[in-house]
Amino acid sequence: MEEWIEKIERLLPQVQQYVHFLEARNKELTVQVTVLTSELEEQKQQGQLQQQKYQALKLTQALLGSDETKTEAKLKIARLIREIEQCIVQLSQNKEHKNNE
Repeated sequence: MEEWIEKIERLLPQVQQYVHFLEARNKELTVQVTVLTSELEEQKQQGQLQQQKYQALKLTQALLGSDETKTEAKLKIARLIREIEQCIVQLSQNKEHKNNE
């Protein structure tokens, strides 16, 4: 029995040293996991941002289309601007007419 106790007493410092080593390694790995988790989250956010930019670019390309479509769009916009300008003129004339009455 004493022989077993002596063996245990001799091995105890090694076991304690190994436990300290494992605790230190655990702390290192915990820090590493935290850093990697943070980096992963940042990468996910960057991926989402890139996806949003891609979708916006895709939408822009769909709206722009070919040169013919661009010309048609510009003509429609110019026509709408002229109509708006005409409405403003008419509203101004109606306001002046009411003020003169």
